[in-house]
Amino acid sequence: GLSSGAINEMANIFKYDIDFVEDVRDGDTFQVVYEELWRDGERVGTGDVIGATFTNRGKRYTAFSYARNGKTEYFDETGRPLKKVLMRIPIEFARLSSTFGMRKHPVLGRMRAHKGVDYAARSGTPIMAAGDGRIAFLGWKSGYGRAVIIDHGQGRSTLYGHMSSWGKAKQGQHVSQGSTIGYVGASGLATGPHLHYEFRIGGKQVNPLKVTMPKPEP
Repeated sequence: GLSSGAINEMANIFKYDIDFVEDVRDGDTFQVVYEELWRDGERVGTGDVIGATFTNRGKRYTAFSYARNGKTEYFDETGRPLKKVLMRIPIEFARLSSTFGMRKHPVLGRMRAHKGVDYAARSGTPIMAAGDGRIAFLGWKSGYGRAVIIDHGQGRSTLYGHMSSWGKAKQGQHVSQGSTIGYVGASGLATGPHLHYEFRIGGKQVNPLKVTMPKPEP
């Protein structure tokens, strides 16, 4: 009975911990408290999510809304923000099409290391900055096609490849987490529209689905 708006908001609240495309399983449960908007005795829509719990594969996650500095944010029961320094997945509701590790390259036809993860999505789907940072590179990068690299500081950076076009931000500019930096495409060595996403620590690619994301201060 939840509206699509409330479902999307709940998915956005928990997106730093749960991939709602790959992680959700039969048997998962959730509870959500949300506002209903009524006018003259008639329900006209849903408002904000006040609180929620989501049990995913036996692990329970909690979220409570709290207004801080005039902005509503979500916190767990220990008071730590759910929003992490870096998002695990910088695109909404995409299908994981290729994992991190060795694979047969779909274009070159030979085995080689795949040092990122691929998310298949429709051409033109917005790609978000995984975290606050500075655009260290924006341009054509050989097999990556149209690409963006964001420097997040402390030795962390992310790369986004095969874009159809870039967003409004230019090289050297600072971007905020969640802002649109480009759009899904198939530029460079790609067989179809998808995002190639790399997470780098000290310049070395690591699996973004396995790395422990840094937690913000409570």
